[in-house]
Amino acid sequence: SLPVVMADLSIGESAAATIITIPQIAATVVGIPLGVVLDRADSRRTVPAAAGVLFAAGLWSWQAGLSGSYLGLVLSRFLGGMPMIALWIAGTNAISSAFGPEWRATATSLFITGYPVGYALGQVTGPVIGDAFGWPATFPAYTFVLLCLGVVFAFVRRRVAFVDVASQPPRLADFRALLGNRGVWAICAASFLGYSLYMIFNSWLPSYLAGEIGISLAESGLVAALFPAVGIVSRPAGGWLSDAVFGRRRRPVLYLSFAGALVLGVAMGSLRTVALVVVGLALAGFFIQLPLGLLYQFVQEFVDQNVAGTAIGLVSVAGWLGSFVAPVVAGRLIAVSGAYATTFAFAVALAGAGLLAAWASDEPIGHP
Repeated sequence: SLPVVMADLSIGESAAATIITIPQIAATVVGIPLGVVLDRADSRRTVPAAAGVLFAAGLWSWQAGLSGSYLGLVLSRFLGGMPMIALWIAGTNAISSAFGPEWRATATSLFITGYPVGYALGQVTGPVIGDAFGWPATFPAYTFVLLCLGVVFAFVRRRVAFVDVASQPPRLADFRALLGNRGVWAICAASFLGYSLYMIFNSWLPSYLAGEIGISLAESGLVAALFPAVGIVSRPAGGWLSDAVFGRRRRPVLYLSFAGALVLGVAMGSLRTVALVVVGLALAGFFIQLPLGLLYQFVQEFVDQNVAGTAIGLVSVAGWLGSFVAPVVAGRLIAVSGAYATTFAFAVALAGAGLLAAWASDEPIGHP
């Protein structure tokens, strides 16, 4: 656990937070350039190669942890963030291309759901591995699993005929068309706003529950965990709703998500009983995470397949920027006002902006 790492390395909370966030920072920095590169590469080679680099970074993190090198741990984690985003982009693009249009959003959303599932598994198994072999062993343990999965992917990919593949390498005109597409930027805005909402609730919920509702800090952590856990259901549900209920239209899911977040942002500030707060959290987690898998499919439908990786990179970076910026702004609002009501007002404003982004996105030409 993080307190053990802090004690072993003799570091404070800020330095420990850097260890946690540095892979996402690396992914944000290189996400768009890597998307451009991956549009010109074969996923049969890039996925196992990226998994290999990630495993090497895991071994470096392991050695840095054993030797007590904080700098080595930060640098190795930064290195690991680069293949992490490569696997994210290549995997999303591959899953989308492997299915026909009638179930593509559902498949992509199921793949994206691996993020909260993996997080939950890490929370459960990490302490077990740490107790048995020491916390540094978690790095090579998890990255070795990814290395094996990368090899399996390459084996399966050679035997699966993709439904939608790029007909030619991307040209400069294709990238210009992508960057000039209003729909792409609207989806990037929706990603920024959606992940902002997600992280506002996810980062400030424990302290809000302990300070305002009167739940103990330990109990507040358990209650707050309900919010991301609901994403295991809601993220694939967003893709399924779009494909099966809304006839492959994507915007209704965005409207439903941001409208639900707006209503719940207004209501949450007035809830004072534990039972109502738990229900509100579950609903907020469901609505806010509803489009967080669908967005990665939606953006690809505005561009040619040969620049789909770049489009996924743009949406990914936009979402990560939102997840970094929003909690900081929310914390500043709380510090200045001394009240959590300002955070809920901020969430309502973000949800309202999300509705505008959904309106601006439109449905791509050729879709229902």
